[in-house]
Amino acid sequence: MAENNVVLSIENQTLLDSWKMEGKSVILIAAKEISTGQKAQQAHELSAIAAIADQLRPESFQVVSALRKRGIDVWMLSGDNEKTAKAVAGKVGIEASNVIAGVLPDQKADQIKYLQRRGVEVPSRGLFGYLKQETSRATVAMVGDGINDSPALTVADVGIAIGSGSEVAISSAGFVLVSSNLRSLPVLIDLSRAVFRRIKFNFFWAAVYNMVALPVAAGVLYPINSGGGRIRLDPVWAALAMALSSISVVISSLVLRVRAPVIGFRAPKEQD
Repeated sequence: MAENNVVLSIENQTLLDSWKMEGKSVILIAAKEISTGQKAQQAHELSAIAAIADQLRPESFQVVSALRKRGIDVWMLSGDNEKTAKAVAGKVGIEASNVIAGVLPDQKADQIKYLQRRGVEVPSRGLFGYLKQETSRATVAMVGDGINDSPALTVADVGIAIGSGSEVAISSAGFVLVSSNLRSLPVLIDLSRAVFRRIKFNFFWAAVYNMVALPVAAGVLYPINSGGGRIRLDPVWAALAMALSSISVVISSLVLRVRAPVIGFRAPKEQD
């Protein structure tokens, strides 16, 4: 509109600002009269103004709050104007400082890279034991469902697509929420963290198990003479001990199914 010198009255500008503050996207339509007999080109004049708004998901506020409780910083990327984007962010509990508005579809991937470079401050101990703040690269997860989200989903460390979204977004994401209910997102975070904790526990247990069993299998205790013979580990028992190591790791992983209700793995209900 500015490029075509469309003039807005004070009343129209006030109305547009009020719509933006309500979280609505504004639409302006301008037209000009074309006459073949006139040499001078007519200027565009404002013909109509309108506003549209996407209905917020009812679970959005609870999901954002749940992510913040898990120590996750929540940002919003929007192609809408800054006033509308911040108004919508305020309704779902996202700070105005965490809103990046006016982003074109091809710029969303660049904003994801910016958030990754922006990093997070983490405490660490220096050479002499004193605490200091260091900035580390941030791990960014992107949630989207549109075609214009696919480049950002590819660039993000973790791309999460909504099951009801476009095929392009689903093919670009690493995770797909089969349910369109956003409550699946905290469930995914909890499940991922529990799996990684279990992996670390299994690795620690397997390392300790092998550190104890391998020297015995190698004959460390063989020089010891106990009564009628030396202490040694027969190959059959060594093979059984190795199999028990793998079995114990598998059983430890299967415990996740038993502990699922304890750590809060709740599948979203259809009526939610």
